[in-house]
Amino acid sequence: MVYDDVMYNQKTLAQRYDISIAALQRWYPFAGIVKPRKRGGYFDASTIEIADTFYVTIKIRRLTCEEYLQQVIPAGGLDAFMQKVNGISLYDFLTKHISDTERENYIVQAVIKRIERFGCI
Repeated sequence: MVYDDVMYNQKTLAQRYDISIAALQRWYPFAGIVKPRKRGGYFDASTIEIADTFYVTIKIRRLTCEEYLQQVIPAGGLDAFMQKVNGISLYDFLTKHISDTERENYIVQAVIKRIERFGCI
């Protein structure tokens, strides 16, 4: 599953989320991101999907890293968590319940497209 034509290493992935490399590295244990084995290696598409979901959780849904681990993961993922806690799907949340500025965010658009394309996240 390739979502765009870009291959991401730590530097470019941090740029994707507009955070520092150190901040990205702090995400790893919370989001379940596995750093590429080779120095300067690239992340695979499934890791980008995980990182995008984590980004949406902490930046758009505004949960903490600890809440992600303690509530979102046990619920079965962000979509299941949103349905359980808010009574709406992740897709509805992202398309109807956030500001236009947030909705135009590149990562949010990628998650929306992924949901539309594959039906789940």
